[in-house]
Amino acid sequence: MALNKLLTIALLCITCTALRILPTAAFSSISTPRTAHKARISSLLMMSADVESETTIADIEEITTFASKNGVDLKFTTNPTRGYRGVAVSKKDPENILGYIEGFIRPAGKVLHADKMEIFKSALYSARRENDSFTGGGTYLGPGLLIAFVCLLHGIENGCQTIEFLAIDDAEFQHKRLIRYYKTAGFEEVRYVGEELKDIPDRLVWGGCGTLMTNDIEQVLQKWTRIIRGANRRMERENNE
Repeated sequence: MALNKLLTIALLCITCTALRILPTAAFSSISTPRTAHKARISSLLMMSADVESETTIADIEEITTFASKNGVDLKFTTNPTRGYRGVAVSKKDPENILGYIEGFIRPAGKVLHADKMEIFKSALYSARRENDSFTGGGTYLGPGLLIAFVCLLHGIENGCQTIEFLAIDDAEFQHKRLIRYYKTAGFEEVRYVGEELKDIPDRLVWGGCGTLMTNDIEQVLQKWTRIIRGANRRMERENNE
């Protein structure tokens, strides 16, 4: 009888001990492993770094390096009258001009005036024939984004806050395409400059009819920086595969 009681007490002690151990063991089995926890922290730190990098505007070195990787060389010149000119040429053939932008910094106000902008389709086709890997500038906005980026950086360095230009209306179909392109690039419509009397001052400034467009330079460059860095990350992933 005494032996039975001792056995019963021993079994109860073992059961209680098991019950006290079980919750701890069960918790450990469903907790995040140490290695996964470290990976999660690392991922969060990388995401934080990415967010921080996307809020900074790319500098001239980053842009020219990105352009070069995508078969484009950028050239930029200024003159004493506050004029500027940005040009994109094929890296394989410096004589092949892909496009250009030129304008000036307005004497009054903090406005970067873009007077002429042109991309040559025939030059892009020629660059692709010369180089199968030519991507047209590395982004869906083409080499125009790269040229404009350099020009807008010049504007910021000289105290400009906004950029203005006229999307020329030479033909209705082409004009609509230009507006779509510039809106995609981050610009906003201001008004249409037509042939009415009230439009004469604007026509004297811009030399024709079209849609006046503008935006804050810093805002546009932040958008373009995200586009360029996103394209650069895709390139790196493809190269590592």
